[in-house]
Amino acid sequence: MRTLHGERVELIPVDASNARELWDVLNAPDLRKYQDIPRLRAEEFERQVRARPKALRATATGRFEWLLKAGSPATALGWISLRVNDRTPRVGEVGYSLMPDARGNGYASEALQAVIDEAFHAGELDELQACIVPANTASRSVLDRTGFREERMLRSGAVIRGRHVDVLLFSLTRAAWGRARRAALARSAGG
Repeated sequence: MRTLHGERVELIPVDASNARELWDVLNAPDLRKYQDIPRLRAEEFERQVRARPKALRATATGRFEWLLKAGSPATALGWISLRVNDRTPRVGEVGYSLMPDARGNGYASEALQAVIDEAFHAGELDELQACIVPANTASRSVLDRTGFREERMLRSGAVIRGRHVDVLLFSLTRAAWGRARRAALARSAGG
């Protein structure tokens, strides 16, 4: 995997060398409010990271994660992931979360846009999906800004903190992404 860039945020691929740093981020207390983040010992998490695919390419499946960093010195703001399942290798699922102090600054939108571009270029996916709990209005805004569209409610679609919860499924197709990119290029060329 390669490092990705937003305007202000850098997305550092997670591998064995920085898995512990991501583990620390994932164990921040507020990140579990809207997500089912497994509680693993650091050593088990590092073992899982070592077993992941090393590059996002057309045939790759598995979990790809990046630490989000900004500032000088660069500090971890959160994380973003892309999962590609063996059963549906042309569809990826994105997930992300920021530390409380980093929220509301546009970092999640920048990071998600970078992962969208990478997924449709390097991963050659046809569709990206994201699931959020309805109460997570901030995440809904991020998905709206980056071109995702709400598809449907999945009743008991996730387990968060041991409870079944409803989630909203959002999607972004390669075709919609391509149209948005062409429109943005035309706007920038015309003005």
